Amino acid sequence: MNDNGVGGDDARMQAAHWYARLQTLPVSAGTLEEFFAWRRIEGNRDAYIAVDRFYNQVGNLADRPAIFAATEQAMNRPAHRYSNRGFSIGTLAAAAIAIIAVGVTLVSDWAAGGDRYATRVGEQHQLMLTDGSRVMLDTDTAITVKFVGGARRVSLEHGQAYFTVAHDAARPFTVDAGGVRVLATGTQFDVHRQGDTVDVTLIEGRVRVSADDQPVAHLRVGQGVTLNGGHASFIKTADTAPATAWTRGRIVLDRMTLQGAITAVNRYVDTPVRLDAPGFAEARISGTVDTGDARSFTAAVTAVLPLKSQTDGDGSISLRQ
Repeated sequence: MNDNGVGGDDARMQAAHWYARLQTLPVSAGTLEEFFAWRRIEGNRDAYIAVDRFYNQVGNLADRPAIFAATEQAMNRPAHRYSNRGFSIGTLAAAAIAIIAVGVTLVSDWAAGGDRYATRVGEQHQLMLTDGSRVMLDTDTAITVKFVGGARRVSLEHGQAYFTVAHDAARPFTVDAGGVRVLATGTQFDVHRQGDTVDVTLIEGRVRVSADDQPVAHLRVGQGVTLNGGHASFIKTADTAPATAWTRGRIVLDRMTLQGAITAVNRYVDTPVRLDAPGFAEARISGTVDTGDARSFTAAVTAVLPLKSQTDGDGSISLRQ
């Protein structure tokens, strides 16, 4: 794999290779650094999300004749090889591309009947719905999609999702998050639900936010509102770039407390970062880090604060004096 931009098919081939490589444990820190460098190249991140999503759906798709036919066809093609320090891709990647090509349509068809989609810790998936709307799911997120008659409804069970809603004035698009409801007809907005707290940030268009069927706010572009147990804060001006950085695989730390930054980083990893120096919990830090890259985060923290990191037996990282 080189450092230049690649075409869609090449990017997906490389993404399939990376997917297989990262499923084979153990994965070294050097391999992760190489992966993150590859993912930052334009087009590669979206290709990896697509491969990851449809590998996870293979179990559900495997009984469909179209999948068998596409996979068999891919497996019978000559292997195209892309080398990178001795690694190569063959028929496994070709089969993955075939699954993607068939799977996109099937996902859209399922959404029309009402289905649940979920990501695991560290995963991010993008869905295309039958009305043309797109939903990007962040780490550890679950939604249920239900389109019936004149209603387009999504229930956010937990986690964070970015909605790009296809305009249809006759069919409002609603997102329910507990007792909070966001109503739109064609717009872009982000909803984050954690326990009883729901954050709504508007990127484009307008939305109406209600809680327990009572109106709360009409948001305009660049505005956000936080609701806790149905009680809303004042409408606030939101910096949309940091708020949506997760959709680009980044976490923005803008004078965030160290404890808050650790919480943000831990959303994307199975083995968490722990702060064993409570006196530094309120220390302010700034910067950006790739989602899932806890080691780079702790390296940056120890470079600016008098702390050291230690990898524990369970794979977690402790920050201590």
